[in-house]
Amino acid sequence: MKNVLFVLNFNNSFEGSFMRSILALSEQIQNENGKVVFLIPENSMQNDWATHLKETGSEVYGFVDGVAGIIKNTLKIKEIIKKHNIEIIHSHFCDYCQHIPIALAKANQKNIDYIVHAHKNPPRRTPLYEKLATLLINATVYVSVSDSIHNTLTINGKPSVTICNAVDFSRLEFADESVKKDDYLSEGCEKSLLMFGQDFEEKGVNSVIRMLTDYDKEHKIQLLIAVGENAEEATRSLKELFEDLPGWIKLLPARNDIATYFKLADAFILANQTEGSPYTMIESAYLGVPIVYYDIPGQNEMCIPWSVKVKPDDSKELYNAICEIFKEDKQETKTMGLESKDYVVENYSLGTWVYEIIDLYKNIHKI
Repeated sequence: MKNVLFVLNFNNSFEGSFMRSILALSEQIQNENGKVVFLIPENSMQNDWATHLKETGSEVYGFVDGVAGIIKNTLKIKEIIKKHNIEIIHSHFCDYCQHIPIALAKANQKNIDYIVHAHKNPPRRTPLYEKLATLLINATVYVSVSDSIHNTLTINGKPSVTICNAVDFSRLEFADESVKKDDYLSEGCEKSLLMFGQDFEEKGVNSVIRMLTDYDKEHKIQLLIAVGENAEEATRSLKELFEDLPGWIKLLPARNDIATYFKLADAFILANQTEGSPYTMIESAYLGVPIVYYDIPGQNEMCIPWSVKVKPDDSKELYNAICEIFKEDKQETKTMGLESKDYVVENYSLGTWVYEIIDLYKNIHKI
């Protein structure tokens, strides 16, 4: 097995499904006698998941974020390549402040392949921009998490394979039983709607709040927004919308046992305008929570049972879809939840994902 350098522009305090996937892949590489090295943001070095990486026996280095760190990061990557005999560099969530140092560090080293994991559709720009981006990143191949991303990259003339995201379902078996839904329902609220909104605009939180303000006049729906580490920013965003923070909106801090939050929800909503293959959609389906989502590339390719797609920014359609779910018979909801769980276990298992990535590593030049 080849030696792999993972460059992860990942800043969450909790590992989540993404880091569980990386850990499983790392373990398999090591089982096949390959070496694994990680390069992560310096400000993430103290996070629990970074400590976990070190405990697996992997070497972990930190990079400096931003344009100012390009030269320093280039030298560090060169040092890592030489010291650990790196043959594959595999990046996630990286921008040009990481792509450029990688390209410079591996320049003229034809034995090193660069895999860029594309989690979202890249913006379509002018042909000149596209060509410059291709040259700067200099990827051997892109891993697209959905066919829509793959098709976009192919149109842009970039080599790409589709490998959908996967989830470590064992992570979802743990929930804090002491946390009860009634404790999160404000007076007058009867049902709860969960969404993830670390970024209000990107995740469509603002549009959902407007929808509930316009159509749920009596505020019978409790909106639970998991904001991770961005509680202060989320609070500021709410204060821009409301003079007084409404009781029917609650901000949920980061926690590793994410199943606790899903168990509070009568429905889960994805209102973002751009997405690849959302882990949260798979997680919600596994836990039997009905899903309402915007009909956008990536999300609409997952075809999860007990999920309802609506036109982006169609507030009335979104509200009606949520209300229809809330009216469903409990037994029917349970039955559909079991079907959704079976579907995602069959299609988004972590073992299959690891096998596909390992196969890519071994056959990268056959693409």
